[in-house]
Amino acid sequence: MGNRLIMLEGLPGTGKSTNSYKLYEQMIRNGKNVHWLHEVSQPHPTLFFTESCLSKEEYHGFIVKYPEIAGIINEIAQVRKTTVGIDYEAVLRKCQKLCFNNPKETQWFQELMKYDAFPTSLDRYEIQALEKWEAFAKKAAQDEGTVYILDSCIFQYQIFTYLLKDAGYDRLSAFVQKILACLSPLDPLLIYLYRENTEDSIAYLQNQRGMKDLEHTWERDKEEPYYTHKQKDVTAFYDFLKDYTDYAARLFDELKCDKKKVEISENNWKAYEDEMLKWLQLDRKEAPAYNALSGRYVNSEYGFSFTIENMEMTDPEGITRHLSPRSQTEFYVEGLPTILEFFDEKHIRLHGQQIIPQWTETGMIYEKAGR
Repeated sequence: MGNRLIMLEGLPGTGKSTNSYKLYEQMIRNGKNVHWLHEVSQPHPTLFFTESCLSKEEYHGFIVKYPEIAGIINEIAQVRKTTVGIDYEAVLRKCQKLCFNNPKETQWFQELMKYDAFPTSLDRYEIQALEKWEAFAKKAAQDEGTVYILDSCIFQYQIFTYLLKDAGYDRLSAFVQKILACLSPLDPLLIYLYRENTEDSIAYLQNQRGMKDLEHTWERDKEEPYYTHKQKDVTAFYDFLKDYTDYAARLFDELKCDKKKVEISENNWKAYEDEMLKWLQLDRKEAPAYNALSGRYVNSEYGFSFTIENMEMTDPEGITRHLSPRSQTEFYVEGLPTILEFFDEKHIRLHGQQIIPQWTETGMIYEKAGR
């Protein structure tokens, strides 16, 4: 396979993260060096879920104004061409480890949040985001032996951003074309997961995530320009998803890169996975026959715990995830880039790629409770 970057896209609920996980696991089993960047990996090299973004001048002024936090900020900051990204969740974690009192209530944190990149203007966003994509592409190109997997990045994040701002399709398309241009040295493969009938996707989303999740998304975004002349309830979000589908289909048709479509109405996930492996010229490799040690595992420093029983992990958020052996002591966690390492009979260390929920932090150690 020649693709150094694989991007999975589709409407929310079309299995982007699930299939990214499956490809990640199978590619490693095929001897590939793979770096899967989950939609909420932290820090994320292309997205802005937990990032404040400042110009270099703004950044310099900030650390001069708040010297008490400058050391932590400098350690976490990602300096790009004209902008500096600061993962504020990482700042809070560092403060927690150093026993800072109530950092969210400090003046410096309130000012840092004024630069939150998620709700910023499109003019500012385009500068910040393109620099971030360019930095990612440059680094990935240098990692010659590594294949990167991205989910929900080039389509989903961009479509949400532009559609909510009611910016129009042409501006969205022009920006996505700029992103793709900087990714061209990686010979990207775009995989688009879709259902022929968008109403089926909405129904699937309702069933899988529940109405509360859809209502939460609507409540979060309802003041955005897109919803100005829409009905004032969650059904407006259904219109958003239909417009999203239209934009995604148009982008897929326009983009000049290696690309494949997967129609998923039958929910035959193994068949879809086999189809993708065939495109990548990879064989399906079965997992080795190892079992994870059952029990309840606790990190007392932060108060997190999870249980393992019969190769099923119930994580600290109450989600049950299947474990798949990587080796006798390492296990993949379904749907996450996180790996559990049993380094003795009583302790588990996490590694891989952490995501926003703090329990996944790389290097965190959990101890088996009881005997």
